[in-house]
Amino acid sequence: MESHFKLLETIDISPEFKPALESVLVPWRFKNNVDILVVVDTGIGYTPGSNFGVGTVIEHVRKTKVGCMRFRIDIALRNGLPPTIVPSPAEFEPKYLGFRFDMENDGQSVLDQYEQIWCFGLHPNTTSTDDNVIDNPANFPTQDSELAALTQWMNRRKGGLFGTGDHHILGASMCHRIPRLGSMRRWTNADGVPPVGSPNRIDTLRPPTPAYEPDAPGGPLPLGNGVHQGDLKVQPIQWIPWQTRYWPIFYQKRPHPVLCHPTLGPIDVMPDHAHEGLCRPVTEIDLNATYDFDGTGNKPEYPPAIGGGAKPEPFIIANGSTLGDPPYNFVKGAQPARPSFPMVSVYDGHRAGVGRVATDSTWHHWMGLNITQIKNADNDDWKKISRYFVNLALWLNPPGYSTKCLYVSALTSHFEHVGLQEFIGNRSAHSLGKELRHHLHSIFGPCWVTQIIFDLVWEIKPKPWEIIQEIKNPLLLRGIDAVMIEEMLLGEIVLQTMDTARQVKDAAVFGKLDVKSKLSDPDKLLTEAVDKSFKSLSNDLVRHFDGMMRVAKAMQT
Repeated sequence: MESHFKLLETIDISPEFKPALESVLVPWRFKNNVDILVVVDTGIGYTPGSNFGVGTVIEHVRKTKVGCMRFRIDIALRNGLPPTIVPSPAEFEPKYLGFRFDMENDGQSVLDQYEQIWCFGLHPNTTSTDDNVIDNPANFPTQDSELAALTQWMNRRKGGLFGTGDHHILGASMCHRIPRLGSMRRWTNADGVPPVGSPNRIDTLRPPTPAYEPDAPGGPLPLGNGVHQGDLKVQPIQWIPWQTRYWPIFYQKRPHPVLCHPTLGPIDVMPDHAHEGLCRPVTEIDLNATYDFDGTGNKPEYPPAIGGGAKPEPFIIANGSTLGDPPYNFVKGAQPARPSFPMVSVYDGHRAGVGRVATDSTWHHWMGLNITQIKNADNDDWKKISRYFVNLALWLNPPGYSTKCLYVSALTSHFEHVGLQEFIGNRSAHSLGKELRHHLHSIFGPCWVTQIIFDLVWEIKPKPWEIIQEIKNPLLLRGIDAVMIEEMLLGEIVLQTMDTARQVKDAAVFGKLDVKSKLSDPDKLLTEAVDKSFKSLSNDLVRHFDGMMRVAKAMQT
C-alpha cells in the first residue's frame, strides 16, 4: 500500500502538517491505488510511440492523479503463446502473454488483482460478412470458462469493464459474448455493424480548413483517413443530459460525469475517423436476456435493482454525427448526413449489485495515430479528450473508491487554503459545505461531486431512502434544491472532521509527529454526516413547504 505521506506530497499543504496528518490517515488503510488491466489483441500496440496502439492513453492515465486516487496499469496480450506471467515487465511491456480471463497466479485469479479491465479488441481483423470467423480459434475468441471467470469478477467483486472495437466485426472475438458489454455495442454482422466502406459506413472526418468546405472555390478538397484522422481538427459530439435540476423554476442540465471536465465544462469533442463502429440504444437491447457459461443455470444479464426500484439500464451518454457527401467530398465516397448516432454508452451496475460497464464506438478515439497531434498541441481539445480517458478510470471503480477519496479530500481541505481561511467552528453546516463544494469542484468538477454524493447516499441508504425509491416521477422532487443537499452533507463532513483537524494543527505547532486521538472509522464518520445532513434538511424542508402551504391557502380565500 502506498504511504499516505507520499499521497500527501501531491496536496498543497504546509509540510509541518503532513506527519501528524499521516498518523491520522494510516489507520483507515483504504486502497487509493486503482489497478487497471488493459487487454489488447495482437496487432494493437501498447507503447506511447505506437500509432496503432493505446500506449499514449496508458501513459497519460498512469501519470494522472485525481484527489487521492492514483492509477496503476498492467498490460495483457492475447496471442498464440501459452499463458505466461512476466514477473517484472518493462514499463510498457505486457505482464501477461497468451492472456486468458481465467488465468491464475499462485492459485489466485489474476482478475481479482484488478479493479478494472479495459479491452481493446482487433480480431477477427477482417471485413468478412461471415460471423463464423469470429469464433475461429485462430482469432483467440473468449471461451466459456473465461466468460465465467470474467462475469464472476464483474458480479462478485463489482469490477468495472470497458471494451471497444472498430468498424465491422473488429474486436468481436474478444468482446461480443461478454455480458452487458456484448449487448451495449454492435459487434457482429448479425448486429448490423457499420462497414469499412459504402454509404453505410460511419465517417466522422471533419474539414480542417475552408478548402474542404462545400463552398470552396472549385469545389471541396477530398477528406481522407490517411491525413485527416490524425490532424488537429476534431469532431463535435452531442452529450446527452444525465441530470436535470429544477430550483425553484430554473432548468439546468448536466452531462454524465464521464463527459465532464472540471474546468472546461462538458466534453464535447472526440478525434475523428473515416469508419467508426456503433453503440446500441437501450431500445435495441434485450434487458431480459440471460447467460450460463458454467452450467449452473441461467443468470440475468441485467439484474434487478437492489432493494427495489427501476432496473438499471444502459444509457447512451454521447452521440456523434456525420457530414453528407454530397455536398462534402469524402475519399471513401458518398454517405448520408446523420444528425446523430450512438457513440458512448455506460451501465451503472452498482444499483444492481454488479460492476459498471462502458463502451465506445471505436478505439480510434484512443489510438496514437488519432490523438498524437492533438496531444502535442496541448489545447483545450486535448484537455477534454484526455479527461475522458481519466473519467472512465474514475467512474468504473467498484463501490467505495470515490466516496473514500471524498473522505480524504474533506479532511485534507482543512489544511489547504479553503480550510485555513473558511472553516471556522461557529459557521453553519450549510455555509461550510458551500466552501468545501466549491473547493472540490476545482479537483473533481461539479458533475463528479454530484456523482460521488449520489454514490455515498446509495451506499449508506439513509432513512428517507425507501421513500425516494418509491417516488416514480422525479418532477415530484423538483421543489428540493439538489445543491442545498450537497452543501449540507459536505458541511456535516467538515464538522465531523473539525476536531481531528484541530488536533493535527496543534501537533504541528508543537512539532509533534502524530495525533493520539484517531479519526473514527470512515464509514461511521460518513454515515453520521449523512444522517445529520438529512435531519437538518428535513427541518428546513418542513419550514419551507409549511410557508408555501400557508401562502397557497391564503390565495384560495
